[in-house]
Amino acid sequence: MSVETVGYIGLNHHHCEPYLATLETLPIDVTCACELDSTFDPESVVGLGKVPIYDDPETLLAEEDVDAVVVSLSNRKTPGVIELAVEAGVHVYTEKPVARTAAELEPLIEYVADADVTVGVSYTWQGHPITEQLNELIETGFYGDLRAFEARFMASKLDYRDTSHFIFDADASRGGILQWLGIHWIQLLTWLLEEPIVRVNARTSHGTPDVSVEDGAAVQLESASGALGTLQCGYYLGEELYDTQLNLYGTRGRSIWDPMGREFGFDGETTVELDSFGDEWGSTPHRTIVHDYDPAPGYGGRPGREFMEAFFDACESGDEPPVGLDAALDVLKILDAAYESAETNEWVAVE
Repeated sequence: MSVETVGYIGLNHHHCEPYLATLETLPIDVTCACELDSTFDPESVVGLGKVPIYDDPETLLAEEDVDAVVVSLSNRKTPGVIELAVEAGVHVYTEKPVARTAAELEPLIEYVADADVTVGVSYTWQGHPITEQLNELIETGFYGDLRAFEARFMASKLDYRDTSHFIFDADASRGGILQWLGIHWIQLLTWLLEEPIVRVNARTSHGTPDVSVEDGAAVQLESASGALGTLQCGYYLGEELYDTQLNLYGTRGRSIWDPMGREFGFDGETTVELDSFGDEWGSTPHRTIVHDYDPAPGYGGRPGREFMEAFFDACESGDEPPVGLDAALDVLKILDAAYESAETNEWVAVE
């Protein structure tokens, strides 16, 4: 089934307006919306237009004839709303991480398995040209045996963010920066490594008064083949600043990449550095590849648009979406182990 009409569920979300801007570039009409928080003003949402606004998703799905919904709700509420949409025969594009825990997501996966709809998860970094290139390098043996990986995701302090929002509420979200931003790199690593993370050792810090979730985290990860890695993340920087890194180290090569730059955006350029220790690149073992962005509006710029477009293509073809619920489950299992490790101060096996 081709997707021509979309309902948007969850307007009170940081990614709502960027998602709407992406949808505006596609041959798809947003015909209705839903916001569960009665204190939030839907008219404040830029790019929504004059569409019917509902107080609950059940009524929207009963009253409106939509082909798909985009969901950006709290982790606590998302699984139930997806189930409602699937029951109505409607495709779903959902904000990550879909649920608070793996146990909350597993019943939904079983339910969706028997449905004739597509559910995709917005892990858009997997569709970035550099990550696709890194994946190709892994598949062609550039790294040899992958031995180590290093990831970093630093962002602006919570002083510059609305900490009353549900993403900073433990009951609604479960975790803080690890579950909100760190998971981008966890998901990418699970895809790039092409093998599971089998155990983790994590520490979290709660350095912001009156905020119930962590604002800093450090995680050690071990893959099935024995590759060791780290993920460091924290709300530590000045307003609108970022400090990110995603590095891979193998017996035959390494790559160094800053995905986001000093100020997040998908214009200008991004650079990946490659070093080969094998014979194939003997004359030029160190190479720098520059990716010039073609600026585009919306969440994730042009790569984000292409990722969402690929989801809608999957709805029509019946193929798997770029990232599905099984991949989201893998991420949540790692997060479950990480939060357990932070509580017990021990290494924890990933289920």
